[in-house]
Amino acid sequence: MYLKKLFVLHFKSYAEMEWEFTPGVNFLLGDNGTGKTNVLDAIHYLLFCKSYFNPIDSQCISMNEDQFMLSGSFGKDGEDEQISCSVRRGQKKVFRRNKKDYDKLSDHIGFLPGVMVSPYDVDLIDGGSEVRRRFIDSLISQYSHEYLERLITYNKALQQRNALLKSSGSQRANIAAAIEPWDMMLCEHANFLFETRLSFFSEFLPVFESTYSELSNGREVPLLSYESELAGAAMSDLLRHSFSKDVQLERTTCGIHKDDLEMQVHDQSLKKFGSQGQQKTFVLALKLAQYEFLYSKLGIKPILMLDDLFDRIDGKRVQSILDKVSAGNYGQVFITDTSVERLPSLLNPELVSMRIFNTNEPISNPDFADLQ
Repeated sequence: MYLKKLFVLHFKSYAEMEWEFTPGVNFLLGDNGTGKTNVLDAIHYLLFCKSYFNPIDSQCISMNEDQFMLSGSFGKDGEDEQISCSVRRGQKKVFRRNKKDYDKLSDHIGFLPGVMVSPYDVDLIDGGSEVRRRFIDSLISQYSHEYLERLITYNKALQQRNALLKSSGSQRANIAAAIEPWDMMLCEHANFLFETRLSFFSEFLPVFESTYSELSNGREVPLLSYESELAGAAMSDLLRHSFSKDVQLERTTCGIHKDDLEMQVHDQSLKKFGSQGQQKTFVLALKLAQYEFLYSKLGIKPILMLDDLFDRIDGKRVQSILDKVSAGNYGQVFITDTSVERLPSLLNPELVSMRIFNTNEPISNPDFADLQ
């Protein structure tokens, strides 16, 4: 699977632009602020129906414009796949596969797998538990459609329950009856989500530990553990015991939506005591393990996007990653860097196809008639 062509219209810093990529390694090289990361984000949008960096779709529309449009031509299993999307301010976004609208955006997730590695991934360590849950959910959803659908249903039920709790005031007796249907729905899906996450971690941990050991040359011992309230009690019991607290705080204080990951190195909290190098290695190991895990599950090499690679790790580990690229461990790869010479010089062009895009230099605009 690989991205052949990418077209963008009024997406972030790009008015109109077109790129043709190689199935091997594509370097986007240039100064800060020249749009390198925006290209990766456009690719991410076509893979996941959303930006990696902007939670609000309208934030991706170029200034003083009403909409953005993206189109990508992909090769997958010997077939051509055309994926396009459009987002207009104040309207629902539209996603199409081969010019046919998706009924649900969730139907697209996992069709074109991908992994993004970004300097912002440090939020996996410094951010709240929702960031780490999003990592888990995004990974599992790419190979389990049932998980994604149940997660969506659980979150909708959670929103309804929280809305009732906020509007309940002192009507405790009435609120108990009102939230009962939503409690039943939460319980129905929580156990499946929990069991799926448990199964995922039993398979993912060896991959992560092996990847971390390789990146750290075996010098450090990482610990990654999954923490959930459902490990000690059923969802129904948790909701019943927390009812008074939920009414008082006007939100659901227990459940699968409170799960978290514990990250340690040498039995010490990575967030509190880990060095910058250890944190970067830990996050990079998570992402590269994500790649390997998805490949094993799907039988397709995901698109790998490495944003500002030298910000993540030192030169020796960058070389180690590029050696894997040369050896064919990865499929199509996109790499950004501020130096226009550094990264290409580390790859052997006889072993892997390369294409270099210098974002410091203007590129002619294409005809966007096919996007309409």
